[in-house]
Amino acid sequence: RDRMTSLATHPFLMGVLLGDEPETLLPLAQGAADWEEILREAMGHGLTALLYGWLKRADIRHRLPAPVSVDFEGQFFGLAARNMLLSRELATLLRAFEEQQVRCAPLRGLDLAERLYGDITARPMGDLDLLVRKEDLAEVATILQGLGYRGIDRRAGFAQAFCNTLEFYKDRHGWIVVEPHWTIAYPPFVDRVDMEGVWRRCSRGRVVGVDTWLLAPEDLLLHLCLHLVHRGGTAPLLWFYEIDRLVRQEEAALNWHRLVVIVREAGLASLLSGTLTKVRALFSTPLPDRILDQLANAPSPFLEGRLVGLLAGGSSVDGKESLAVLFTLNGLRAKLKYALALLFPSPEFMRLEYGLTSGTQLGFAYLRRFRFLVWEGCKGIVRLFA
Repeated sequence: RDRMTSLATHPFLMGVLLGDEPETLLPLAQGAADWEEILREAMGHGLTALLYGWLKRADIRHRLPAPVSVDFEGQFFGLAARNMLLSRELATLLRAFEEQQVRCAPLRGLDLAERLYGDITARPMGDLDLLVRKEDLAEVATILQGLGYRGIDRRAGFAQAFCNTLEFYKDRHGWIVVEPHWTIAYPPFVDRVDMEGVWRRCSRGRVVGVDTWLLAPEDLLLHLCLHLVHRGGTAPLLWFYEIDRLVRQEEAALNWHRLVVIVREAGLASLLSGTLTKVRALFSTPLPDRILDQLANAPSPFLEGRLVGLLAGGSSVDGKESLAVLFTLNGLRAKLKYALALLFPSPEFMRLEYGLTSGTQLGFAYLRRFRFLVWEGCKGIVRLFA
């Protein structure tokens, strides 16, 4: 395994992403055990659809042992069916926003599937993410409620005060979750990016057959990098690969100077630098050295540098993003309100989050949540100031 990555990915999968020829890769998959491992890792890294397409184009699906092949096709067609359901739902949402003249741009998900692969079944997705204006949130909520969605929050007003997105859900062929974001950044840097500039750079285009707004390449690249940091060590290989693919596809259109200005003004240069460096190490992405140097050498205040290190490093601390938010809030009252909502969210949120059905379960869930978050918070503080 001379091509294992820091993401512990099977070399066969890396070879597929790097464009290796089938005859080079097939010796890495000699029997059922190899294929089972490859397919398990493909599923874990969000690569099932890409691997299925590669095997089909290479005309070597028949090489898979029969039981493995049946399971693999079941996984792929299950993902494809879910994506088709989500595409119809997204089309309904986009039309509703267009009719009400409320600005909305799809984030990741089906937009990326079409933009990078030209195929809505090419990547898995769990929910529907939309970018909207913060001043339109009341209208956004009205539109979603009119389409049968219910809002959920830790406490009333918590998400809008401390987060980057609201959350709505409805039960249709399994839950469909819609998350309206008002920024392309994530806590604790929610307000750092100039969103008026982001909206000015948006262009009109089509997603799932509906006219809508699309992010400019540099804003999409920044968002994908920040989304990857947001997920930390649980980010799948697919997300690294899609940053590489976007850079290659939009190489001529990417305004690197503008991107550097945006992230340096937002104080996010080191986050972007670290992510792009990892992507280039994996895929030899054609990133300009001068751009990486400018990002890496951007100045950073002491506390901000510590927070960036906590978020971007290989930290084992869960909830490190929440801890970072706590340190950046102004005033004891705001910190206390935030901490209490994290530790003791509403019973409705707890029931939905943990699938609870009784009051006894709810009480134990609150206790486990409190113990877990306090322990992880202590670990994070030690790491932050060590």
